[in-house]
Amino acid sequence: MTSLPEISAELATYFSLAAETLGAAMVASAAQRVADGSIDAGQGYFRRLFRRGGGEDTPIALPEGRSENRADQLLGALSPEDRQRLAEALTTWLGEQGDGRPDEARLAELMAAAEAPTRTYHVTAHGPNSAAIGSVGDGATFHFGGGNRHGDRP
Repeated sequence: MTSLPEISAELATYFSLAAETLGAAMVASAAQRVADGSIDAGQGYFRRLFRRGGGEDTPIALPEGRSENRADQLLGALSPEDRQRLAEALTTWLGEQGDGRPDEARLAELMAAAEAPTRTYHVTAHGPNSAAIGSVGDGATFHFGGGNRHGDRP
């Protein structure tokens, strides 16, 4: 799964462009929809957002190599926790913006620095060779049972 820090700079481009072109209110609405989970993967949210126009279906010009579909894919790749982090970063960023051009680099920085949620696991195991594992880091090794590690009988 792609993590928020890995895609923050690219998503920042899309949100910054939306803020510059469509206004902060539109990005604030997007932040709320991201937070409440009403924007789903593959929904085409950015396609609809960037094709808004003055009564016409005039697309907003995106930077070279960027597309609405790519933005939707990036957003769709985020976990619910990362979506919450994204929404919080967007809200903070909007509060920091003045009347000038939106600061895309600052948004990317806020998204990458957003705190990851802390998880607490309460697990219980009973009986011989029982294991209750809530979360395991990389490279964990477990050995169950008594005796030697190679299965040789004494």
